[in-house]
Amino acid sequence: MSRSQVVAEHLPLLRRYARALSGSQQSGDAYVGAMLEALLQDSALLDERFGARAGLFRLFTKIWNSVAVNGDSAAAAATVAPEHRLAHITPLPRQVFLLLSLEGFSEEEVAYILDIDVANVRALADEAGREMAADIATDV
Repeated sequence: MSRSQVVAEHLPLLRRYARALSGSQQSGDAYVGAMLEALLQDSALLDERFGARAGLFRLFTKIWNSVAVNGDSAAAAATVAPEHRLAHITPLPRQVFLLLSLEGFSEEEVAYILDIDVANVRALADEAGREMAADIATDV
């Protein structure tokens, strides 16, 4: 299978993740576009140690995390409608939550994608759960 076929196969999943992470399809697609441009410039950026899908998500994450506003949960929450609870989770726990629950990656794959260890993945998943529970509790 060619590189373009591999990317095309996983692009809808990556767009879904980008939309959930950013809060809008337009913003998510802009990040995916930036990732694709980087990949066109240097195909060696795609590390397929855990497969092409995980490699694409890893490259996307590097692009996503390189933009300072993505680390500012207050800015993210301000740009997303209130019904989008994920915007209230701080950035790294939100990424872990989405990769585990929405995308179905294993803890090991999430650790690879985010370039952290499995223990950190577990701690961040717990943190995401606590943040969601606290958000729900304050709305009741």
